[in-house]
Order: sequence, then C-alpha cells, then structure tokens
Amino acid sequence: MRKKAFLQLALGGISLSLLASCGPQSGALPISSGSSAPIGVTAANTELGQARAYQSAGKTRKAVSAYKDIIKSYPYTDASGEARFSLARLYDQEGNLLKAFEAYQGLISQHPGSHRYATAIQRQETVAHSAANGIIKNNFLGMKTRISPEKTEKMLIQVRENAPRAVSASKAQFAIGRIWQQEGYAEKSIAAYQKISTDYATSSHAPESLYQTGQILILKSERGNQNKANVNRARHIFTDLIQRFPMHRRAADARKRLAMLSGQDIQRSYDTAEFYQKKGKTQSAIFYYREVLRMSKSGALHNQAKQRITELGG
Repeated sequence: MRKKAFLQLALGGISLSLLASCGPQSGALPISSGSSAPIGVTAANTELGQARAYQSAGKTRKAVSAYKDIIKSYPYTDASGEARFSLARLYDQEGNLLKAFEAYQGLISQHPGSHRYATAIQRQETVAHSAANGIIKNNFLGMKTRISPEKTEKMLIQVRENAPRAVSASKAQFAIGRIWQQEGYAEKSIAAYQKISTDYATSSHAPESLYQTGQILILKSERGNQNKANVNRARHIFTDLIQRFPMHRRAADARKRLAMLSGQDIQRSYDTAEFYQKKGKTQSAIFYYREVLRMSKSGALHNQAKQRITELGG
C-alpha cells in the first residue's frame, strides 16, 4: 500500500513537471494568480471606465475608439457587452441610426445574457421602423439620407428574426409589405403580406395584410393588367378576410369591395351584351343579358337586361 501511494505521488509530480515545462496548451485559458477575476477582465473593465470618462467629457471620437478597442480585444467579457451598448446609445443619441442598429445587433447576437438585451431589442426595432417610415440621419454631421428599401427590409428582417414569436415580428413583416407597396413592387408586397397570413395568422396585422393584398390585386387589374385571375384572387382574399375576422373593421371594407367587384362584373356583362346586339349577334347578346340577370336580383341593369331579352325574343 505504501509503495502504491508513493508511486501515485511520484506520477502526479511527474505530470505537474511536464505541464510546467511544456507551458500553457494552445487555446487554454491562462491561470490567474492572486486574482479572483480571469486575466483580461480587469483590464477590460479599466478600459471601459476610461471610455465612459471620455464620453462624459464630451470626447466622442475618443469614446467611440475606446469602445471599439474593448469589443475587439475582449469580445467575450461583460465589458464588451457594455461597450457595445454604450456605443449603440452614443450613435443613437447622435442620430447615426444605421450604426446604432448595427451596434445593437452586436450586443443582441454576442451577449444574449446581458441585462441590456431587452433595451437593445426595443431600440433596434424603433430604429428599423424609423428607416421604414422615411428619411433618417445616418452620420454624425446630421446629413439626412433616404434608406433604400432593400436596406430597410434587411433591418426589419433582423428585427423579426431576433424575436420571431414576439409582436414585433409581425409588425416588422407588415412594415416590409408596406415598403414594397409604397415603392410600387406589387409582387414583393403581396409576398410579404402573405407571409403574415402563414406565419402570423392570428396577429393584429393579419386582417390589414389581407385587405392590402386584395387592394393591390384590384389595382393591378385596373392598371392595364386585365388578368381576370387577379380579380378572382382579390375576391378570394376578401372572402377569407370576412370569414376569419368578421368583426374587424376591414371586414366591412372587404364586403364593400366584393360588392364593387360584383357591380363591375354586372356592368361588364351588360356592356358585352350591348356590343353583340349592335353587331347583330342575337344569341350571344341574349347569353350576356341573362348573365346580368343571374348576377343581379334587382336594379337598373337588371331591368334593362330583362327588357332587352324580351325585345330579342329570348
């Protein structure tokens, strides 16, 4: 037993000697001596204090440089998270919203456990919607620039992906649809709105996204694209809106749009019947006059079509 214990102690001593002689292993954290904090943390905190001192003294450029140095040199420390947040806030207060957005994203992606996380999420959302709503400042000189729809879409997608189950996700997705709708990109806008129907079907933005999709399709049919499929798609979407959200204010608007579309169909059939009658094509005229009767129960066109059928011997 004594020999066994002696051998174990001897082997342990040899192992320690080998470790000491070989030096620290690649990738291993350095062993701190005489300090409760890992090597680097103290230095990072010291530099963070200096950066904040620069900021308090109004030395913005020095503060920015110091915060960036901390982020680069000590990326995994709490000080790095604080530096990212302070940098974002500094950009935010100066009106440099694009850089503020990027700095907030750095904290969100690299320091999800930070107590600044929720604030960063909220501020980033605000910045993205500011870009979506128009022109924002994007540098320290206060110059205002219109953010491209592509860039704004990327910002809103980032907001959506950072909190995919939060209310902010459907709000961001709806904003994407509005951007492309305002820019005149019908298909991109429709695709963005349809994503709300599939991914955020119960959100408060779902009824409006359905209504706007129907409106875009009607507009497409009126502006040179007489594709009947667009009108039929609009009918389907308005009907879906009414069935899913019968008490929503857009349900009433959808009913009006359906009535309008129905009226247009009646007028179109009547005009077609009149065209064939003038051409002397009696049977074709009677067919379309009967279409008017089928689609309407009363009204001026209904009565006129009925009279025409009688006159033509139908």
